[in-house]
Amino acid sequence: MRRRSFVMSGAELRATDSVSLNGQLKVQVLWTAFVRRAFSKDRKSGASTAAPASSALLRLQRGIESAIAAVVRGTIMSRSAFALLVLLAASSAAFADDAPARFAGASVDLAEILGSPADPDAIDDLPDPPVLRAQNGTLDATLTARPSWVRVAGKRFRSNVYNGLYIPPTLVLSRGDTLKLTLNNEIGPADIEMKKSFRTNMHYHGTDVTPKSPGDDVFLKVKAGTSFDYVVPFPKDHPEGLHWYHPHAHGVVERQILSGMSGMLIVDGYIEAHYPELADLRRRVMVFKDITLPGESKTTLTLNSYREPPIKARPLEWQVWQIGNLGANSFVQLALEGHEFWTFERDGNVLPKPQLQDFLYLAPGARVTVAVKAGKAGTYRLKSLKVDTGPTGLPAPEVSLGNLVVSGDPKPESGIRKRLTEGAENAASIFPRARDYRDLPITRERVFEFSDAPDFSAFYINGVTFDPNVVNTTTRVGDVEKWTLRNLAGELHVFHLHQTSFLVLDKGVGKQEDATGLRDVITLPYALDGKPGEVTVIIPFTNPVMVGQFVYHCHIVGHEDAGMMQSIRVLPRRTAAEDAWRMFGRLLGSDEPPPWWPARAQRAARLPEADELSAALRGEICVSSDPDDERAEASLWMSGRGPVAPAN
Repeated sequence: MRRRSFVMSGAELRATDSVSLNGQLKVQVLWTAFVRRAFSKDRKSGASTAAPASSALLRLQRGIESAIAAVVRGTIMSRSAFALLVLLAASSAAFADDAPARFAGASVDLAEILGSPADPDAIDDLPDPPVLRAQNGTLDATLTARPSWVRVAGKRFRSNVYNGLYIPPTLVLSRGDTLKLTLNNEIGPADIEMKKSFRTNMHYHGTDVTPKSPGDDVFLKVKAGTSFDYVVPFPKDHPEGLHWYHPHAHGVVERQILSGMSGMLIVDGYIEAHYPELADLRRRVMVFKDITLPGESKTTLTLNSYREPPIKARPLEWQVWQIGNLGANSFVQLALEGHEFWTFERDGNVLPKPQLQDFLYLAPGARVTVAVKAGKAGTYRLKSLKVDTGPTGLPAPEVSLGNLVVSGDPKPESGIRKRLTEGAENAASIFPRARDYRDLPITRERVFEFSDAPDFSAFYINGVTFDPNVVNTTTRVGDVEKWTLRNLAGELHVFHLHQTSFLVLDKGVGKQEDATGLRDVITLPYALDGKPGEVTVIIPFTNPVMVGQFVYHCHIVGHEDAGMMQSIRVLPRRTAAEDAWRMFGRLLGSDEPPPWWPARAQRAARLPEADELSAALRGEICVSSDPDDERAEASLWMSGRGPVAPAN
C-alpha cells in the first residue's frame, strides 16, 4: 500500500510517501523541496513564469544516490533495503511530476524506516555507524554541519548534525596517512538551539598531530556559511587506537556536541598487530551520547542513537567492542550483567597486558577497546551504574543502555583467552608505553587548581577563566613535566590535554574509580572534608609535532565553555647555546639567557612561529571572510563579554 501527501510549510514543500509491506514493515520517505526561485520575470513584458523543474529532478537524483549509499553502508536494515530502493526509484519521476513547477531545488532530506531508528523493538541488532576509510594513504572526507531531521531515542526532531546523521561516519585511517577533511558550516536554527554563535571548527581528540592550521587548530573558527579544508598528517609512529572528532569553538562546544556533532576516529591496525587472534571477530563501534530531547528536561543517554537497543551474539561468541563516550557532560560506568570486559586499548593507547574489568568507567571523552565473551543463551542487561559526581555535581543515576541478546548455535573460539591472558604480541613495538614515560627525567613540576564559582556561573583553573589572548603555560620540545591536578570543587572535573597522552602515576587523593596508565582524559576526584581531590600526571613534551599552541581544559564541556580552559605553547627544542645557559644560568637566578647571549636572537626569531593566537587576532590565519569581524570577537572575549552574536 502506497500513499503520498503534500504539505506546504513556509518556504518549503514536503511530500511524504508511506508504504506498508505485508502489513508489517512500514517505510516512509520524506522529500523536501525548498523555494529557491519561485518565479522569474520577463524583462520585456514583466510577466512571471514558473521556474523549470529540471533542476529539481537533478537534485532529487543526487539525493536518491545518497540514500542508496546509506543503504549500502548498512545504516538501514537489510530486510527493508529492497523496499526502500523500490520506493526511491518509483518516487523520483513521480515527485517531479506531482510537485508544482515553481518549486525548484528538490532533494531527499530524510529517508527513514518507521519503527527502525524510532523503536529498538523493530531492529534485530545494534547497527554500526557508517565508515569512511583511507585509500592509498589519504582519507578524503566532507562533513557538513546543518539542521537535519534525526530520530534519537525514538523521538524525531531537527538538530545540527554532520551529513544529516546523529551518529556521523567513523573515520578510519592508518599510521602515516593524511586526513583531508572539508568542513562546511551550514549551522542554523533547530530544535536543539545554538544560543551564542553559529561558528564552529574541528578538533581531533586524542591525536598526536600538529596544532597548527590547517591541522588540529582549535583557535581557528569557521564562520557560518563558509568552509575550511583541514589537512592533518598522521605521523608514521602515531599511536594506534580510538580517537574522536568534535567541535571546539570556545563558548559553543557544549551546544554543538549535545546536538550530535561528534564521531569516532580510529587509527587502525592495532588489533591485527598485537592481538591477531581477535582480528576476525565481530567488531562493533559503540558510541554513547547525551542529549536533552526537545520538550524534556532530563538528560538521555543513547547508544548509537538508540535507547536500550538489542545487541546480538551467539553463545560463547567473542566480540570486540570499540566504545567511546562522545557526549558533552555525562559519565558512563558501563556494566554488562553476568559478563566481564577484557580491556586492551584505552584513549588511543594499546595495553601490553589486557585488564579484566567488571565495569568500564568512561568520563566524557574517554574511549576503550574491549573483548567480550557471550555467556549462555539469554538476555543480559547493559547499563551505566550510578556515578558519584560529588555533593554539588549533577546526578548520574543508574540507567539501562541496551540488552545483550544471546541465541542460536554456540560459537566457541580458540586461542583468544590465551592471548588476552598472556598479553600483546610484539609488545616491544607498542608505542608509547607507560614505562617509557615513567623513566623519563622530570624537567619541571607545576600545580593546577580547578574550582567553581559559588553560583556555578564560571569555572576556573588557578583562579582565572579562559582568555584567548593569554598563554598560561609555556614549555619546549624535549621537556618532561609533572603536573599536580587539584580539584577544589564539590563535584568531579575531567582533565584533558590536547596533542598527547599523559601517564597517571596513581589514583591520587580522593575517590577515584579508575585512574592508571596512559590517558588523555582523567577524572579529578571532588574535594571531601576540606581536602581537595588530587591526581598527578607525567606529560612528555617530547614530540616535535607538538610545536605550536593548544589547550588543556575540563572535558565536562559545559565547564570548559564557562571558562575552565587554558592555553599552552610548546616552543621548538632548545639550541645548544640555550642548553649551555641552562647548565649555569639558573645559578644567576634566571631561566632565560641575558640579551648578550648568542642564542637570544635565535630564540626571538622562533617565537612568532609559535605565537599563532596573536596571528589569529591580527587576522592573518582567520578563516572568516571578514578578518575585522574575527578580531572584534577576540576583543569581546578579552573584555569578558563573550562571543559575537550570530548575524546569520
